[in-house]
Amino acid sequence: MTLDVFATPAAIAPGIEKTATAVIDVFRASTTITATLAAGARCMLPAADVEQALRLVEPYRPDEAVLGGERDCVRIEGFALGNSPGEYTRETVAGRVIVFTTTNGTAALRAVADARRAVVGCFLNLTAVAADLAGEPQVALVCAGNQGRFSLEDFTCAGALAARAVWRGLGRTLTKSLLATDHARRLAELGFRADLEFALRVDSAPVVPRLADGRITR
Repeated sequence: MTLDVFATPAAIAPGIEKTATAVIDVFRASTTITATLAAGARCMLPAADVEQALRLVEPYRPDEAVLGGERDCVRIEGFALGNSPGEYTRETVAGRVIVFTTTNGTAALRAVADARRAVVGCFLNLTAVAADLAGEPQVALVCAGNQGRFSLEDFTCAGALAARAVWRGLGRTLTKSLLATDHARRLAELGFRADLEFALRVDSAPVVPRLADGRITR
């Protein structure tokens, strides 16, 4: 296996069409995607922006599809759900199509649209994704980052998937270290502390969200 880790989508090297990829946005999109599929959603449709999201939801009845997403950490006006994994309960999403757009996560998914395979990784499904990628000849772990900047939480998760090196390095201080990042502190200040703690529940949702043909499915 050859393996690359990209700190942001902008760093992705040519040749992605031959590569199996995992997109990682721990705080919060990949965590929310994983939790949503674990809660029984039919699929998720990642959208580039609000306008595309509104177009994607049009063919569905109101009881079939739900709009979810955020901009600048806050739920988009007019959308039923934001980007907090705790919002995506079985009662809210089971059997439904979720049209989803976020600042960093869905942008990273667009960046790997031409990859040979694309899955979504986070701490919730760490072992499941690592097993899913095992045996792949070419793997790229793509960190969503935070508005084009490096995010420690994404890179740490990528390290855990790649060789557990960063994971072992942080060891017992994993939660403390990641909750101290600039991104985590900002979300906590905005009232999303519960989302951060949810996102660090390692292996609590062992499903592998897969992007294919414009849909994210379990």
